Amino acid sequence: MGTTFHGPSPWPHITAAIRTKGLRRAAIAYLGQDAPTLLPLHTGDVLVVNASKAALRAHATSPAALAHYVGAGVRVLSSPNLHAKVIVTDRRAVIGSANASQNSTVVDEAVIITDDPDLLAAAGAFIDAIDEITEVDAAFLDNANAEWAKGRALTIPGVTGRIRPEPDFLPSPVPRMFVWQTEEYDPSASEQREWTTQQRRQRRNAGPTARYQLEWFRLDEPGHLKLGDVLIQVTDDWVHPPAVVHSEAVTIPRSRGAIAHFLRTRIDLEPIGLSDAEKTLADLGHHNPRLRTDHRIVSPTLRAALLRLWNL
Repeated sequence: MGTTFHGPSPWPHITAAIRTKGLRRAAIAYLGQDAPTLLPLHTGDVLVVNASKAALRAHATSPAALAHYVGAGVRVLSSPNLHAKVIVTDRRAVIGSANASQNSTVVDEAVIITDDPDLLAAAGAFIDAIDEITEVDAAFLDNANAEWAKGRALTIPGVTGRIRPEPDFLPSPVPRMFVWQTEEYDPSASEQREWTTQQRRQRRNAGPTARYQLEWFRLDEPGHLKLGDVLIQVTDDWVHPPAVVHSEAVTIPRSRGAIAHFLRTRIDLEPIGLSDAEKTLADLGHHNPRLRTDHRIVSPTLRAALLRLWNL
């Protein structure tokens, strides 16, 4: 067989490669509910996952998948630091980027499958050396289900769970999301008057005042944003918490076509340093989130990872 590269849709090759006799060891960070179909493991096999509180609350690792493997006689272990995706059988090693989830079948992934003895030994040694591990047993599964139930509102495709929408803040599902570079500016007197007038009209729909507030967001030309869009604003070295477009465009008098929207924000969420945000996203598998340029975020996994920065 040798060593082969598979991408951008490697899961059929992964599943075929691990359907062999003998012990299988896998270190796959995150499991969707359908992981057992993609990653068929049986009695005596070993599976290391990241089933930390953060992963469970983010619905990145499914308690249902954990329970399936435990019930099938697989030894399941959890390591909170795991981000790798490595599988080793007696004959092959699979090394790459793919988590065991439906989401991983619809985004671009890549793996190497090899029968090189040195790589098999190295991959096996890597799995054996993973530390800070906890055995996944009945008590662990009870706690895992409780943490999952506390999870975020946004559902990641293929890693679905109980949806807990927060109707006064993020729409469910989020229709569109943008990264937007913004700068501080001094509004004109006419803009201040328009802001005050519109604020009186909007305030009654803004949600509980103890938790939400309205912000004024100016654009030099109309047509970019719609009601319900979610903005991640970046200013200087900071990434600001998500804001939801709360109003239709408001024309700003004597501004040569400029418009404004009200944005709904949560006052309990703090900005995050730009470099810190980029590092966290890279740890979650997004090495080029393009936080320093304006763009619409199409990738559902990147949208979910951005919201995860504030545990949303």
